[in-house]
Amino acid sequence: MERLCVVILLIIILLSSGLAVIYAKYNSRLVFIEIQKAEQELDRLEVLWGRLTLEERMLAEHNRVEKIARKTMGLVELERKSIVYIKL
Repeated sequence: MERLCVVILLIIILLSSGLAVIYAKYNSRLVFIEIQKAEQELDRLEVLWGRLTLEERMLAEHNRVEKIARKTMGLVELERKSIVYIKL
C-alpha cells in the first residue's frame, strides 16, 4: 500500500512537471512572437525615420528656401553698396 502511494505520487509529480514544461514552452513561443512583431515594427519605424530625415533635409535646403522666398515674398538680393555692416 505504501509503495503504491509512492508510485502514484511520483506519477503525479511526473505529469505535473511535464505540463509545466509544456506551459513554459508555450509561453516562450508567445514571447518570441511578440519579439518578432516588435522587431518588424522597429524596422518599419527606422525606414520611416530615414524617409522623414531625408525629406527634412530636402525641404531645408538653402536653394529651395531662397527660391520660395523670392517667389512668394518677392524678396530680392541687395546690391553690395546697399549692405551696411555693423561691428560689435
